[in-house]
Amino acid sequence: MFCNGFGGFRGYGGPSFFMMIPMLIIFLLVIYFVFKAVTSKNLNLTANKNSSNAMDILNERFAKGEINEEEYASKKKQLLK
Repeated sequence: MFCNGFGGFRGYGGPSFFMMIPMLIIFLLVIYFVFKAVTSKNLNLTANKNSSNAMDILNERFAKGEINEEEYASKKKQLLK
């Protein structure tokens, strides 16, 4: 009744399998690039937080007098490598 004997999709048939392949490839590429962008940003942010955190601890220890100026300079040099 609705198909008039020509199949679905308004008489032209449905989307073929060959049309689905490019759509699937594009979809998978989008997912890949989004995943790659999200994971690379997280890794960089984590590394920056740890290094600044270590520098903050070093500054606090120096301010409290737990380490002397020589130790402070040496450890700061190691952290900034």
